[in-house]
Amino acid sequence: MGTIFVAYGEPERRTAVLEFAARQASASGHDLYVYHVQEGEEEDATALRSEAEELLARVAPGVAAEIAVEERESFSDDTNVSPQKRLTDAILESGHEYEYVVMGAVERTAVEGVTHASMTKAVLETRAVPVALVPV
Repeated sequence: MGTIFVAYGEPERRTAVLEFAARQASASGHDLYVYHVQEGEEEDATALRSEAEELLARVAPGVAAEIAVEERESFSDDTNVSPQKRLTDAILESGHEYEYVVMGAVERTAVEGVTHASMTKAVLETRAVPVALVPV
């Protein structure tokens, strides 16, 4: 079978996204590729992987999953690539052919839409793979 790419994002939203993707993978026989961009020094890559593994074991035991946490070397504005670019590169340059991408559909106000770049919009604009949005 194929692989589902899961954008494992913000702490308050990522559980619902991964649960949805895990159930879809279990029902379809697909594998999961769970991807997270480390967004701050306070995020612990080992803890993120453990969190995802525990959720998968509870929701969809037996589903094969690769969990990737892209850790940053530094957190200065001069050296960082945007999370949107990191996410789209992970989808387009991974060597995998994904069945689809699962990510959260975050509602934003008009001001937030202008001041915060949308991860969803960046992925949709690649037009490279279908996207399933989970209301979060």
